[in-house]
Amino acid sequence: MFESVVLASAACAAALKQAGEAAPSPPPQYHVSGEIVLVSDYRRGGATQSDGDPALQGRIDIRHDSGWSVGAFASSMNGRRGSNAQVSLFGARRFEFGEADLSLGASAVIFLGGDADPFVIAQASVAHPIGPVDATLAVNYAPPQASLGGEHGLGVGLRARTPLGRVNGAPLTAAASVGWSEGDFAMGAGTKFDWSLGVSAEIEGVEIGLAYVDNDLDDERGEAGLVFSIAHRF
Repeated sequence: MFESVVLASAACAAALKQAGEAAPSPPPQYHVSGEIVLVSDYRRGGATQSDGDPALQGRIDIRHDSGWSVGAFASSMNGRRGSNAQVSLFGARRFEFGEADLSLGASAVIFLGGDADPFVIAQASVAHPIGPVDATLAVNYAPPQASLGGEHGLGVGLRARTPLGRVNGAPLTAAASVGWSEGDFAMGAGTKFDWSLGVSAEIEGVEIGLAYVDNDLDDERGEAGLVFSIAHRF
């Protein structure tokens, strides 16, 4: 009798162990990604934010399977009332509609090393593939606030990326963008147009890119330029 109980207990324990080993672990609900980028010129809206000097940038994103995400972006700069760095904190909610992704969110933009005050931006974007092209339409709106001199800021941009194949095993990607802005985002010009065209290659986990960037400002901020970038994503 005792031997039967021992054997039954051992069999039960073995079965439980086997069941535990067979049970799949739940997939992670949170996903963390980031990048470190060195650019030869920090351009936003086609205009330099670093006086044409190189800038070091970093970004981190934390996404939840529910569609919520938060993150931060930071860059060295030389602009906006003597600031030498910019930090943006953002959050968003993503919705899927078939192949389209809708994102609604907001950002707080903070400047370091100068006299510029922070400001907030409401953001919306729609991404949808068009054949081999990944296209994104984005709208950024900053309501009138003291840090913008009582002005609002509005920016609309269209971005597109498409693979070009491989060269010596390295995947190539072409990218293009066009944007329009007004208010504070037009940098004193009333309205502003900008555009860019670039190509990038990924080599052993490092993306190397070159882009032609331009806008229609009449001063030195409107000068066209080639921007070189090297990025590592994780």
